[in-house]
Amino acid sequence: MNAFQALQEQELTVFTEERRIKVRQRVERELRGAEFIGRLIELFGPVMADTVNVMSGGDPLVQDETYLMLQEAEDDDPYGDPPAGPATPGPTIR
Repeated sequence: MNAFQALQEQELTVFTEERRIKVRQRVERELRGAEFIGRLIELFGPVMADTVNVMSGGDPLVQDETYLMLQEAEDDDPYGDPPAGPATPGPTIR
């Protein structure tokens, strides 16, 4: 083997090693991102689905949890007065 072939072989080895390292880092980074998204879905997916289910009138998956639900006759305004606006008489604060 002459010097040019040895140099070519050496450059090819260095190139493939650098390329292998870069590809490995890229794959690891993408897997970390996919794992993060998967964990978010795994943790919050069932909770959100249960919340939507209860909001639409269904029963909660875990019966021990209490969901505060307003009935039509209940009023959540502790003062009882509607907020001042253009339709209400009185001074308008600007």
